Formats: sequence, structure tokens, C-alpha cells
Amino acid sequence: MNRPGRSQAPVRGARKAWLKGVGAGLLVCALVTGCGGGDDEKVAAAVKPGPTVTVTATVTATPALMGSQVDSAVASATGVAKEHGYRVTAHDASEKDASPADDWTVCFEKYGRDSVDFGAVASGAPCPKADGRPIPWPSMPGLVGRTYAAAATAVGKVTDGDISVKASYKDEDVDGDHDDWKVCFQSPGAGTQVVGDRDVTLWLTEDGCPSAKGTYKDKTNDPDYTPPAAAGSDNSSGSSGSSGGSSGGGAGTTCEIVSNAGNCYNAGQFCRNADVGSSTHAGNGRLIFCRDEGSRNRWNY
Repeated sequence: MNRPGRSQAPVRGARKAWLKGVGAGLLVCALVTGCGGGDDEKVAAAVKPGPTVTVTATVTATPALMGSQVDSAVASATGVAKEHGYRVTAHDASEKDASPADDWTVCFEKYGRDSVDFGAVASGAPCPKADGRPIPWPSMPGLVGRTYAAAATAVGKVTDGDISVKASYKDEDVDGDHDDWKVCFQSPGAGTQVVGDRDVTLWLTEDGCPSAKGTYKDKTNDPDYTPPAAAGSDNSSGSSGSSGGSSGGGAGTTCEIVSNAGNCYNAGQFCRNADVGSSTHAGNGRLIFCRDEGSRNRWNY
């Protein structure tokens, strides 16, 4: 119910004006900014996840522990090291720069995180005192005066080479058991550096040593030996043997066959081809025979 004295027209006019303002504002909002939607899109864009980045890490496995390979062959040591996960290299352990072969012997080993380097020497060579130093080859010991058995033992300590034996005298043969024979000469000489498996030659004798190799133990065996004239012998005595022989031994000794120089032969001396099968008395009076003994003919009992 309307109270007297008050007018309602201004109220209705104000309401209409307000509604018009609100409607105009909504229209402008929708046309220009979407009424707050732009801020929401900016926030969404700010939290949008970026591209995915994948990081790959390489992990190197630590090789398993292994025992020392010193004194092993390079090929064997390499195989063991690789089985344990090591990268393997090898070098010459001496002062030289040769490439180690599979049968070389490992002297030194140096480890890295996942690697091992072997320092090696040729098979049979001794290891140097330190990596890169010269190989300490042994020296040949002095063998003269020792028995063959003792000398052979000493040689075996410095080389695995062969030992050859020869007779110190030309008229002595080294055969059968000669362990107790004495060494008169040796090659290589005492003090010589023995590199590798060097062969050794020993000159032996059953009795006393000669002053030089190649002499005769019994001087009468030397083809150039001339026996001394018998005491009291005289060419003028008219004594002569058959076939132009001469007395070369004791009294009454006759040499039926003599050398070109007119001397009696002795056992061990060379004889002429024409005398093969013949016999004569030697200068000492004993009967000797000329026999074919291969390359040369000799007078023997």
C-alpha cells in the first residue's frame, strides 16, 4: 500500500538504469576478455609440463681379483686376466723394445682400474732386477781341473745347452763311463756371458792334461816322431835289415820296413798304402802290422 506523500517513479527508474549497466558490462566482458578466462589459460600454460629428458649413466664394472701371473707364459697370463675382466697389454721387460711372444715369461705386472700390463722376457731368459733393465745373463764357470761329473752339474746351472766331450790327446778316446775323467780345456771359456741355451765343449783326459789340445799322450804315436838312436849304434857297423831296413830299437832289433826317412815305425803311426797287410818290427822291438783303418792306414800291434 502506498503511503501518501511519497513517489515510486524514481525507484523504478534507478533499477532499470542499473540493469542496463550490468548488461552492458557483461557484453563487453564476453567480447573482449571472456570474463576472466584469459587468466585461467595463462595459469594453465605456466604449469604445462615440458619435454621428458632421459639420462643414461655408464657404469664400468670393477674386474674380479686374480692371483699374480709372474712366472707364467704371456699367453696363459693374458687368458686368465681376460677371464677376470681386465684389458691386457704386454711389453719387453728388458731395456730393448721387442714384441713379447706367447711363450715369453711374465716378470712384472702393473694394474690399472680395469687393465693390466705385463712386462715379459723371452723364454729361458732370467728376469731383470727392475722393469726396463738389462737381462742378467749368467757367466760360464771355470771347469778346468774338475771331473766331468762336477763340470756337467755346474754347466747345468747356467745353460740347458748340449755338452760335447772330446779327448785332450789325439791318441786317447773318450768312450764309456768318463764321469771321473778330468777337464783339461773348455769352450766357452770361464767368465763368458752365457746367452740362451748355449752349447758347451769339454776336452777330457783319464790322466794328466797336455799343455795343448791335439798332442799325443804316447809320443811314439805321432807320425812325425823320430825315435832317438840306440846307444852304441853305428851305421858303419854294416848291420841292416832286409828290404833296406835298419836297426832302430835295442841291440839286435831289425826294422824290416822303414819310413821314407829311413826310420823304424812305431805303433800308432801312419803307414803307406803299399804296406797295408804287412808287418815289421817297431823301434821297441815289438811286431806291428799295417792295417786299413778307414781314412788312414796305421801301424798297430
